[in-house]
Amino acid sequence: MTSFTKKCPMSASRFERRTGRVRRPNRGVRVRGRAKRPFDKDAKASESYRYAEDALGLDLNNLSLEPSLRHIVSHGRIEGDAEQIDEALEELASALCSNVEFGVAGEEIIENNRKRYGANAVEPAKVNSFVDFAREALKDVTLRVLIASGFVSLALESVVADEPYAWLNGAAILLAVSIIVVVECVNNSEKQRSFLSLNALMQETTLASVTRAGVRSLVPKGEIVCGDIVELQSGDVLPCDGVVVEAAAPFLCDQSHLTGESDEVEKRRGDVLFGGSKVTSGRASTMIIAVGTQSSSGKIAAMISDVDSQEFTPLQLQLQALAITIGRYGIAAATFVSVILASSLIAPLIASGMSDGIPPEIELELLHIVIIAITIVVVSVPEGLPLAVTLALAYSVSRMMKVEMLVRVLGSAETSGEITTLLLDKTGTLTRNEQTVARAWIAGVDIGPLTKTGSSWNSEIGKVTQDTPRLDPRVVKLLSILLAMNSTLIYDSEGKVLRGPKSEIALLDFVNLMNGDKTFVATIREYFPLVKIFPFSAERKRMCSLFTLRDAVDDEMGDVIVRAVTKGAAQDVLNLCATIMIEDGTSRPLDLVTREYLSRKFLEWQEHAERVLLVAYRDIERDLITIEDATEIARCMSATDAESDLTLVAAVGLSDPLREESAESVRLCKKAGVSVTMVTGDSLSTATALAKLCGILDDAGDESGSALTMTGEEFRERIRTSDGKVDQRKIDEIWPRLRVLARASPNDKFVLTAGIQQSRLSRQICGVCGDGENDAPALRRSSVGFALGSGTEMARSAADIVLLQDSIASVVDAIRYGRNVFESIEKFITFQLTANVTTILLSTGGALVYAQAPLSAIELLFVNLVIDSLASLALATEEPSNEVMRQPPASAGELITSTMRVAIFTQVIYQLTVMTYLLDEFGPDDTQIYGCFVLMQLANQFNCRKVTTELNVFEGILKNKLFLFLVASELLMHVLIVQRGGAVFHTTPMDLGEWARCGAFALCALPLRALVVAPFSKARSGSTTGTGS
Repeated sequence: MTSFTKKCPMSASRFERRTGRVRRPNRGVRVRGRAKRPFDKDAKASESYRYAEDALGLDLNNLSLEPSLRHIVSHGRIEGDAEQIDEALEELASALCSNVEFGVAGEEIIENNRKRYGANAVEPAKVNSFVDFAREALKDVTLRVLIASGFVSLALESVVADEPYAWLNGAAILLAVSIIVVVECVNNSEKQRSFLSLNALMQETTLASVTRAGVRSLVPKGEIVCGDIVELQSGDVLPCDGVVVEAAAPFLCDQSHLTGESDEVEKRRGDVLFGGSKVTSGRASTMIIAVGTQSSSGKIAAMISDVDSQEFTPLQLQLQALAITIGRYGIAAATFVSVILASSLIAPLIASGMSDGIPPEIELELLHIVIIAITIVVVSVPEGLPLAVTLALAYSVSRMMKVEMLVRVLGSAETSGEITTLLLDKTGTLTRNEQTVARAWIAGVDIGPLTKTGSSWNSEIGKVTQDTPRLDPRVVKLLSILLAMNSTLIYDSEGKVLRGPKSEIALLDFVNLMNGDKTFVATIREYFPLVKIFPFSAERKRMCSLFTLRDAVDDEMGDVIVRAVTKGAAQDVLNLCATIMIEDGTSRPLDLVTREYLSRKFLEWQEHAERVLLVAYRDIERDLITIEDATEIARCMSATDAESDLTLVAAVGLSDPLREESAESVRLCKKAGVSVTMVTGDSLSTATALAKLCGILDDAGDESGSALTMTGEEFRERIRTSDGKVDQRKIDEIWPRLRVLARASPNDKFVLTAGIQQSRLSRQICGVCGDGENDAPALRRSSVGFALGSGTEMARSAADIVLLQDSIASVVDAIRYGRNVFESIEKFITFQLTANVTTILLSTGGALVYAQAPLSAIELLFVNLVIDSLASLALATEEPSNEVMRQPPASAGELITSTMRVAIFTQVIYQLTVMTYLLDEFGPDDTQIYGCFVLMQLANQFNCRKVTTELNVFEGILKNKLFLFLVASELLMHVLIVQRGGAVFHTTPMDLGEWARCGAFALCALPLRALVVAPFSKARSGSTTGTGS
């Protein structure tokens, strides 16, 4: 281990070994054409500094850096020749107590840098206290009017009324309002706590590859400090600002989040890379120079957090509109009741001429009428509807977190329940993403099929076995070098893989196995300088890397070679090959007969659901004098030149076993009315074989025998008009029957996603699952984007929900919980509308017939507490039932279904009938009116646990202990109010006979619901049997 001083400068000897040049005295760094001493602390901002500040919108002067470091950042790059850039990077690393190769060393330096330059965290948005939530709740106008009325009632009744406890009426109103506010505050606090926990978990699960003291490891991004060396590759997002210290050309980044320009920007050694930049191509090592709120991305995040914004989901907005509509009827009823009651008091006074004015007793009664009217408005306005959505979402999100789903966008937990079409990637979602080499063809020798159990293979490739001929050692060595150099894997100091594609990890195992050394690949990459990479893309279907080597590795005088190695999809690479390697390591022309033979062989592998990759190479230049000459030639080479006239060396068939739950998950999706389509970059043969295994396709195609499978090229041809424009009508002809889209480009996936969502056939909610940076556009465009937890950061950033288990079963769970949100809202709507409509009609009818309200203001407020708060909490915390996945997709466009309408109508008629009987039998002042009304609401809470066609409302009730606790609490409060709360609620204790009567009326609501729902249940059962779903 190299020892470090505090400054950790690169020694002269190591500099000479690394660069091949003698280190010269410090000559100054040329920045924008002007020679300056490196990090001149007196240097003023130049014109380029102002340009960077204006273009990026950053106040670079506020960065917590030394003036010398800030000077580098302000110019966006270190300019000069290679030696000057080396010297500048060393000086920069020294100032940060770091090293360009080994990073920071030791916990003491790490902590010192964190204290000096800050932690990589943005100050969280303001956390509301209980008082803040209370202040927000008290902004409600109706609650304010009730508070004012309570104080007025308290004052008047204390002066006017003769009863010793008359003041309790006003006090009770104030107490009820206080309880409502407290319950709302508790609910909001719990919601805030849940989402703060979610954000913290997301920070912990976002890791970066960091080199410290020469050891590479995965570190949570929140723990990165200035001076850290962060390894970046395609798909990564830089967590903070840094300077590129090494880059494999071309290293391209998307800085559109800062500049607004969508063009990719190439970054070289010495360039500044701003936080939030997305790596679109290549690999690089970056030394961090600004973190947290001092970085460019941190400043933007801080500005965003200062904006006071409240997120409302579409369902919440619709429920608010429904609440306003219902509230209008409540206001009309309250106005009507107050006019009728006030008229009954004032009419006799008017008739008598009001010679003595209005008596104090009448004034007090008028105040009570006002309070009753306001209370009717409070009860009738279902402000608990948006609260119910919030509670249901918070509950579903917390449950999704427990099954390892991170909900990044709150509304997606709701929208998941509406998904009608699901576009799935193959690798990792339907399969385990545990890729292994199932078979191989190496220089004309067939090997396999192979099996792998744990970490042991069933044969030793490259050595003599019973059924495999011995491979020429030269072939083994060549193939090992080619696969080692054509890789994006990142290793730690011990040669273990930290991160990278699973397909390359499988090839790594294969190479190490051939050589009998688990660290062979990591070791061999140190020998050959990698110069340039043409990365894999969905369009190219291959990756090409260029590196330099000597013809004889152990001979310093051997010829220098520029070697290009290409690895990619079978047919794409085969078309680029001109020769083929044979068993003895020599090559011969690749004739037509051999091409056709290999094509048939690879097609047969693909029909076994194997992904086929070919490895080919070309030596571009020979007889060169120096490595520097070869490097310069390689840097200037285009992909077309590097990938022409290749020699085919090997082909491998990668097997990725189907997940055990995939077939069942696909079946559940189909049963739930969700159409499933596989969109993959693999060949059509491989994709079709896997689609049949998991049930997306059966042997006949699908139930109607009309399923479509096609390649991306065919898809593009069929959806475009003659002038190249996308035709929505043509997309609508394809997508309902499309089950497999193979060899799909990112644009194909994006166009398909947009076409489904814009369908003219029916309203479609499209969910998309992906894991790569190429999936990001479709993930962003979809209604709900699911990213695999093992996917790139760019994909996770574009997604709404991150699936840490990388499984389609998690997608099904998300749909289930999303539907549960809708079902919870349906439950609460059914419950609340029943109570609201009954309350409005009961108050209106009582005013007309008896010239008084059957329920007092304080009684109505208690009912409101039960309705708006406790019932919403009880009904929003039910686990999803199996029934939700037997129903068609939820729809925010239909908040009240036909089954709900029948249930609401039946219960309202029943409750009004019971109340009419009790009013007629015992009069409006009898406590049984209030006692029976509340018990019927409690019984209806049980009814509302099932709002579909399920008959048993008690199914699974013992699993929801919170529901039982809340209902028991409501019942206990009700009994105490009736038996002991007479002074406040104006009730008289009921005897056992009266409780039995009220309880019997309430319990009759349960069989009544079953009687009404039974015809719907039978009809649905018959429909299910008929369809076979």
